[in-house]
Amino acid sequence: MAHEHDDDFYKLTFSQREGEVPLPEPMRLEHVPQRFRQLVWQIIDGEIRESSDSYYGLNSNNSYDSGVRFSIEQHLGSIMHLYKFDVLGMLHDQMGYGPIESAHFFKGLITRGNYHEVLTLIEFVLRHQYCSRNKNLRKALIAAFDNTPVAYFVKKVNGRFTIMPRMSKESGKATQQAIQAIQNAEMTGASTHLRQAAEHINAQQFADSIADSIHAVESVARQIDPKSQALSPALDSLEKAGLIKHTALKEAFSKLYGYTSDEQGIRHALLNKDSADVGVDEAVFMFGACASFAAYLVNIHRQMQVQEDHEQ
Repeated sequence: MAHEHDDDFYKLTFSQREGEVPLPEPMRLEHVPQRFRQLVWQIIDGEIRESSDSYYGLNSNNSYDSGVRFSIEQHLGSIMHLYKFDVLGMLHDQMGYGPIESAHFFKGLITRGNYHEVLTLIEFVLRHQYCSRNKNLRKALIAAFDNTPVAYFVKKVNGRFTIMPRMSKESGKATQQAIQAIQNAEMTGASTHLRQAAEHINAQQFADSIADSIHAVESVARQIDPKSQALSPALDSLEKAGLIKHTALKEAFSKLYGYTSDEQGIRHALLNKDSADVGVDEAVFMFGACASFAAYLVNIHRQMQVQEDHEQ
């Protein structure tokens, strides 16, 4: 059993051990997490409040008081009217012209809209001339993509701010299939580490995520070859047994493993640094790479077992 080699296995709850392993938020395309929606609305709402001549707050029904007066009504209003007209194709008499209507429209779309509606609106605002004058608003919206685990980021393409996915749908699907292969093989320890790695990414604890991703491969390698107590000798043993058929593949993963050993704060204590020098991109890459490599070992091991059974 996998947990015979995982010291912390019994410290986990049942759901942590046995639950499904979801993709981390930064790998979940066609989705925006609640935290991202909350932060974006907080930024927009803050802009509305700061730009008001006076603001009477929300009433008991959690709606905007009719006494709110906006000094930049035409600016914020122009964004919303252009969006409704150009993107949504609304008729002029469907739009609603008051600042309160604009505020409610922003809030409803951001907090309850589909992912593409939310991202389309944000991109529209980023490209609007109002953001050219109000760089703090643009900076805050772009920072929201970095400060929350969302599968998209903002990049300037041909002079225009553009929202782009961090990875392809195919990559996410391949990683999910790799995770499923590990779970089907009842590699409980590896599944647990991948689940924790995903949770760490969502919590923006990237060094911890990379460590757990590596532990997932270690768990599989040690379950296949119980004599090995670390990844490197396990890989050597698996190569000799024919599980790893290409030396270059083993060397590539050994180098990745070496990277996590060298980078302070991932597998060893921090030395003269506040945090490990890794971010979401490194964590997401290692999550996918480790899940795929662990699944590769599982599948090759199963094929060898089938072959041995036929030869007997």
